[in-house]
Amino acid sequence: MDSRTSTPPAARHASAPALAAAPDAPDILCRDLVRIFVTEGLEVQALQGLNLRVDPGEIVAVVGASGSGKSTLLSILSGLDRPTGGSAEVAGADLLALGRRARVEYQRSTVGFVWQQAARNLLPYLTAVQNVAVPLTITRTAGRRARALELLDLLGVAHCHDRLPSQMSGGQQQRVAIAVAVANSPRVLLADEPTGELDETTSGEVLDMLRAVNAETGVTTLIVTHDPTVSEHVARTVQIRDGRTSTEVLRRTERAADGSERHVAEEFAVLDRVGRFQLPPEHVETLGLRDRVRLSLEADHVRVSPDGAPPAGGSTERALPADPRGRHATPGTTDQGGLS
Repeated sequence: MDSRTSTPPAARHASAPALAAAPDAPDILCRDLVRIFVTEGLEVQALQGLNLRVDPGEIVAVVGASGSGKSTLLSILSGLDRPTGGSAEVAGADLLALGRRARVEYQRSTVGFVWQQAARNLLPYLTAVQNVAVPLTITRTAGRRARALELLDLLGVAHCHDRLPSQMSGGQQQRVAIAVAVANSPRVLLADEPTGELDETTSGEVLDMLRAVNAETGVTTLIVTHDPTVSEHVARTVQIRDGRTSTEVLRRTERAADGSERHVAEEFAVLDRVGRFQLPPEHVETLGLRDRVRLSLEADHVRVSPDGAPPAGGSTERALPADPRGRHATPGTTDQGGLS
C-alpha cells in the first residue's frame, strides 16, 4: 500500500488531552462558516458559508489561491480568530463558546501549529531540543528532554538537537517546528504553508515528515497551502474558492490481480446543505459555460450542458443561472442568492 494513501493509526500519545467528543465525531467540523471583516466601512467576506469535515487521524490538504479564505479558516481553527457566523468544532471544542482561559488551554493542548516562517516557530536563542521542550515546560510535563529527543528523532533531526535555528537549514528548522507543534500530543496539527519558503526537494522531505508524524501518532493533520503539488502527498485534497469548499480530490491505490499497483485520483464537487456547488474552472472553460446552463435529470445522474446544447431525450430538464465562476444551485433550492 502506498504510504500516501494508507490509513493512519488512531492511537494517541498517552498524554493527549481528554475531550468530551463522541467516539465517532470528527476532529474538525465546520458548518456554514462565515467570517466578515470590516475595514474603512467596507465589508469583506473571507468565508461565505464554508463546510468542512475532517475525521480523526486524517491528513488533509486545503488548497486555494490567495484570497480564497484558507488562511482565515486556519486562524479560526487555531483559536486566533472568531467566526462571524456558522459553527466550528475541533476535537469536541466549540470555538464560538470558548472563554479566554479555555481558549488558552485549547491552544496549548488541543491544537499544534506550524507557521510558514521559521522565525515564528522557533526561539532563536534556544537549541532544537530546548525549543521542543518549551511547550512541555509550560504544561509542566515530566521527562521533557527525553520527549523532545524522541520527537527530534522521529522527524529525522536528532543530530540537530544542540544547534540553534541559525545553524540549521530551512528544512531542518521546519522539522524542528513540527516537533514543537506536536510536543504536547495535540489532537489536531495545523500547518500554514509549511513548505512556502523551501525548494521543491526540501518541501517533499518536510511533507514526508508530516505524513510520518501523522502515521506514527495518529494526529489529525490539516495542511493549508496555495501549492497544488502538496496535494500529491496526501490522500484527500479540499479546494477552497471564494470562501467555500468547492471540490475534493480523493486518492487511493488499487492492486490488480497480477499484483501491480496503480494510483487513482477522483474529483468531486462539494454539495452544501441547500444544494449549491461549484464546477471546476477547467470544466467551465472547456465547455464554454456562461450565464446559465442546462440541467438534465437522468436515471442515476445530473447532466450539466451549455445552454445551447440540444435537450437529452427522456430526461427532466430546466435551465439554471450560473455566475462566471461556475457556481450553481440545484433545482428545488430557493436560495438563489447563494449563487454569488
